[in-house]
Amino acid sequence: MSFFNKGLHFRYKKMFVVLLLALAGATTFAQQRTVTGTVKNAKTKQPLALISVQVEASPRGTMTSNNGTFSLQVNTGETVTFSGVGYSAKQVIMDDKNVLDVELEQGEGELESVVVTALGIKKEDKALGYAVTKLDSTQLTDAVAGNWTDVLSGKVAGLNMIRSGSGPTGSNKIILRGENNLTGENEALIVVDGVVINNSSGRRTANGSENIYGTGSDNMPADYGSGLNDINPEDIESVTVLKGPGAAALYGQRGANGAIIITTKASKRKTKGVSIIFNSNYSQERVNRWPDMQWEYGMGLDGQTNYEYGVSANSSSSSAYGPRFEGQLFHQYNPVTQDRDSVATPWRPYTNKIREYFETGHTYNNSISLDARMNKTTMRFAYTNVQNTWIMPNTGYRRNTGALTINSKLTDKLTVSAKLNYTNKYSDNLPGAGYGNQSIMYWFIFWQPNADLDWLRNYWQNGQVGRKIEYPYSSFLKTLTLLLTNF
Repeated sequence: MSFFNKGLHFRYKKMFVVLLLALAGATTFAQQRTVTGTVKNAKTKQPLALISVQVEASPRGTMTSNNGTFSLQVNTGETVTFSGVGYSAKQVIMDDKNVLDVELEQGEGELESVVVTALGIKKEDKALGYAVTKLDSTQLTDAVAGNWTDVLSGKVAGLNMIRSGSGPTGSNKIILRGENNLTGENEALIVVDGVVINNSSGRRTANGSENIYGTGSDNMPADYGSGLNDINPEDIESVTVLKGPGAAALYGQRGANGAIIITTKASKRKTKGVSIIFNSNYSQERVNRWPDMQWEYGMGLDGQTNYEYGVSANSSSSSAYGPRFEGQLFHQYNPVTQDRDSVATPWRPYTNKIREYFETGHTYNNSISLDARMNKTTMRFAYTNVQNTWIMPNTGYRRNTGALTINSKLTDKLTVSAKLNYTNKYSDNLPGAGYGNQSIMYWFIFWQPNADLDWLRNYWQNGQVGRKIEYPYSSFLKTLTLLLTNF
């Protein structure tokens, strides 16, 4: 009897589950219905053919007919996406209506490949009679460099990037299709939102007396960067490279070397409201490779065999053709007494001290942008903060940039635009550029293999703190002691 009851109970449960599944299927079938409608151009009100109508997360979809109509099986609450070439996609959440009419906004520049040419004129690239290369914002910000123009290398045919190599704010010289002028400028013209900016590279100096051969009391120039460097790559919409005089003819003689046309971003919101975007980037930089150095001979000339600091010939020379390093004992420089050491010490090279001087550079880039739309007025504001510490100790910069763009459509044929950009960059210790004793790379030529960099930490002369600097070796290296203040 108990066995029979158990079997009956089992059959009852099975029939109950089947009934539930049948009811669920009936409910689903009851919700799905046929929805018809028409898709039109939001501006011209003309029907649009071949527009994709697709139910999200479902294989159900269709295309509009030649007169813009469609018919589709949908359920209440499902999302239907309308999309087509040259138009901005639109999503609609289905309610209980059986008729749905949709209007699509035409996406600017999506139907054809459009480039910005001279004087801000927009043309289809296939209609141009000269070479043009266009880069969009994603190609500039995928991996943010210290100088955003570095990303142009390898992406633009015929573009030659000449780097100053003079610090974290070093500028770049952009040349298109080779040098074509032996006496004047060869750089491409830089145009930002229709405004020509000065980008004369290699002359970043605030003092007219500065000289690239700074071997005397004059100052060597520092590369403070340029207006092109300081543009925030997060604010760039596109970069168009016009090659040759034909491309930039409307700029006259200034465009003879080609032009770099930069278009900055503006708000793209189609509906009222505010959107906020935050971006954060971090990058590191290290010395890529080292020059070959000799660690066989120490300070001196002509292969001399002895060395006594301050006594023997060439004891403070900048040359290293002296005694061979064989562990012999010499009276060398004493950084404490700043004179010849009374105790003879081994004659040996300090092979790794030069490399230990350089550090790992760090760059932090944080930006926030606000896009807003109110009626026929759009606004975009962006703020960026950059903090950099370079590969040289105590060297780097801080930069704050702000950009505001406002567009207001007064009539169908009149739009008023206003753009405001602000940049504040600060650095209190940029390296000297050129060939002279104020350049850190000059040190690689004249620093001695038998000298320890730690000997320069006590750089004030004894009894003359704050007034006179001690130069233990060649005066060619006098600035190195200042660069090593906190090494």
